[in-house]
Amino acid sequence: MGSGIAACIARAGLSLSVYDSDEAKISAATSAPLIVKNTADTILKECDLILFCVPSASQIDSVLSIAPPKSGATLIDLTSSDPRTTKLRAEKLLAENNAHQLDAAMSGGAKGAAAGTLTLMVGGDEHILERHRPILSSFANQIFHIGDAGKGQLMKLFHNAVCHGNFLLLSEICIKGEQNGLDLAQMIEVFNCSNARSYISEKRFPDHILSGTFDGRSTPANLKKDLGLLDELLKGDEVEQSYLAHSLNLLNMLDPEFEDDDFMLIYPHLKQILEK
Repeated sequence: MGSGIAACIARAGLSLSVYDSDEAKISAATSAPLIVKNTADTILKECDLILFCVPSASQIDSVLSIAPPKSGATLIDLTSSDPRTTKLRAEKLLAENNAHQLDAAMSGGAKGAAAGTLTLMVGGDEHILERHRPILSSFANQIFHIGDAGKGQLMKLFHNAVCHGNFLLLSEICIKGEQNGLDLAQMIEVFNCSNARSYISEKRFPDHILSGTFDGRSTPANLKKDLGLLDELLKGDEVEQSYLAHSLNLLNMLDPEFEDDDFMLIYPHLKQILEK
């Protein structure tokens, strides 16, 4: 997603420096005009606006251990991670470095990042958001200010509980349908012509499962991380019998060796398990 976002910013006529631990991703990103490779240290020390598009908070903390950001800089955290960690980091950055942080959790996937059509759920100072809205608008067509630090990521966790839960529920239902003699492609077609339709049935299944490509460009590990975080935050709210708990149970049925596979492969993996 970082490559797509960088390309969108460059298409808007803005030059930017990029860093990644994966040289292949750097090579792909810097093939576009206005995008140059740099070091994390230089970016932190010299840039007024720094965007993090990484798997979790741990990678952000690792980069920030290299050097503090310059005074007055704004950091934009595009991850899906623990809103409590995000809030504490925002407070620390402001107190120790006079640097602002926005958490801007994303929805829209890699295709949305490349097309510049992401939805952002933003937590932090609304005035800082407005200052940087033009750049964020280069890769997002919907930007919501949710509240103070961490609230954007909290919103994303609830969003992902619906999105991932929908995918897992539809997978379970379709597998049971196939077991009872129904055709998967026809089931999806019927759902999409009726009230059962959803983004998952309209896009994910046709584009990534029925097509046989299984290229959703995320992993079961990411799904487990998001659902596990929300489950932890809601402990004590009697969620043991909830759909959230059921979604986590389905994910926990998968062999851990598949956690870094594409998450669209959950369907055939789960199918093997449920057919036993």
